[in-house]
Amino acid sequence: MPKILVVDDIPAIVDFSREFFEDAGFEVRTAETAPDALAAQQDFKADVILQDLNIPGGGGILVYETLRARQDLVPVIFSTGKPEAIGDISGMVNVAILKKPTDPEVLMAEVKKQIAKTSAERPMNPAPPPPPRRP
Repeated sequence: MPKILVVDDIPAIVDFSREFFEDAGFEVRTAETAPDALAAQQDFKADVILQDLNIPGGGGILVYETLRARQDLVPVIFSTGKPEAIGDISGMVNVAILKKPTDPEVLMAEVKKQIAKTSAERPMNPAPPPPPRRP
């Protein structure tokens, strides 16, 4: 079951997102602040994070930068009413931006795209070594 962390300080968005993704078969965890998001990700290890840019406790960019400093490359989808506030994302890793309000079909497509992209990038487990030869 794919796991998503939803980070937003607007209860209606959190409630909608929880129901929407649970109905689609996701395991959902939520957070309302940057510190709560970081703690949740450390424990939950989501496959993708959907978060608002302007969240209390430091903002969405702080969450992104802290995760990358921890070597956590989880895809982060910023959902914001002001995507231009993020600026140039070309140097950011595994980031997408969606403008609020977002069509649910577009939202789901982006979440699935990000999960598929990182799944394809993960190295496959190498084949086990052959059994030792007996003399």
